[in-house]
Amino acid sequence: MGNVHVMSFSPTGGSRKAAMEVGKQIALSAGCAVGELSLNRPDDRAARYHFGPEDLLVLAYPAYGGRMPALLEETMTHLAGENTPAVVLAVYGNRAYEDALLEGVEQLEKQGFVPIAAGAFVAEHTYTSALAGGRPDESDLALARQLGEKAAEKWQKGDKTLVKVPGNHPYKERGAGASRHPKTKDSCTGCGLCASLCPMEIIDPQDPKVVGEGCLACFACVKNCPVGAKFFEDEGLDKAKMWLEANFQEPKTPELFVD
Repeated sequence: MGNVHVMSFSPTGGSRKAAMEVGKQIALSAGCAVGELSLNRPDDRAARYHFGPEDLLVLAYPAYGGRMPALLEETMTHLAGENTPAVVLAVYGNRAYEDALLEGVEQLEKQGFVPIAAGAFVAEHTYTSALAGGRPDESDLALARQLGEKAAEKWQKGDKTLVKVPGNHPYKERGAGASRHPKTKDSCTGCGLCASLCPMEIIDPQDPKVVGEGCLACFACVKNCPVGAKFFEDEGLDKAKMWLEANFQEPKTPELFVD
């Protein structure tokens, strides 16, 4: 067996947490090494990656509006496999993942990978902790390990049957992007942590109150500020939060796909 490579785009950490649990379990079951690759920074997303037939790729990302994040579309063309087995994870905030998982499976297949397993996992919603707060939790991670065991078994057998996952063609139309910017309270200490975590690198590390164009509203800056100085003041986001909290608080269970 080759090595397991865990690759994730995970601004607030939920996708990475699920992916690492899956990847570590595959490596443990198969008796091989596991490594990590992040797609959180623009330079990482612009790099090119090649994986051989002996390797296994675990790819994870959040579902944005039921789709793979748009900023990963070009990145997917930078991945090259040689009939390389893969496991795909779409992680969503307890609403729905819709076409996000199918999109990842099909994009990897185009790049020379064979997705042999997949999973739809739940993580705390970007906009509100009222949806899936604290997840993925231990019960979610137990299912991630279960997926890892099943994927490892299939990998070791040399079974490269393409996994079947839910989704539709054409993919769900992306919503119109709105121009949004996080705001900064006077309590900001200027530590620059938000700038270092911003996946778009639009926060000025010298003056975190200065934010450029291209915000994803991923909330990495908001959720990780040590003094709670970053926040959004946006009517559209507020309405979305109210709608989500009114309709999607019933906990959903991760779904595993191997056959």
